[in-house]
Amino acid sequence: MAVLVAAVILLGGLVLVNLLLTGAVIRKLRKITKDSPAGGLPVSPGLDVGAEIPAFSALTATDTKVTTDDFAGERTLVGFFSTDCRHCLPKAPAFAATAREAAADGVRVLAVVVEGQEKPANLLAALTDDVSVVVEGEGGAVVDAFAVTAFPSFFLVGPDATIAASSLKLERLPVPSRT
Repeated sequence: MAVLVAAVILLGGLVLVNLLLTGAVIRKLRKITKDSPAGGLPVSPGLDVGAEIPAFSALTATDTKVTTDDFAGERTLVGFFSTDCRHCLPKAPAFAATAREAAADGVRVLAVVVEGQEKPANLLAALTDDVSVVVEGEGGAVVDAFAVTAFPSFFLVGPDATIAASSLKLERLPVPSRT
């Protein structure tokens, strides 16, 4: 009987230690989530502000070559979308509308569609003819150059070919938007 009581006390002690450790882990995770911007979303969708865009070369859907050199001299709005991203297709029309208004202000616009499991036809249709579109697979040249970590992602490239602003939300970039 004494052995059974000792085993129950030992087991109860282990359960208590387990509860204390689990509580500490939960408190730490809550603190990390609370302290991180957007409740745990990445701070930046890719390259940091001020970073120079590494050299790349790609073809648009209309077979026009796009390179890093094309970003020099003008501000450029770049949007990254994925066919496997459920948030991308609903944001594409807003990007196209912003692209029209940005182009009126002299800002170039480029959209990059990453083709995953789904075909890009719906995204291409939503982006309309107002936007130059590069379609590439995962790990494509433009996605790698911008070090994209999430979709959709948006970048404003300055005339010096460095990142002027970036965000996971288009409305947070300093470009014209619909009101």
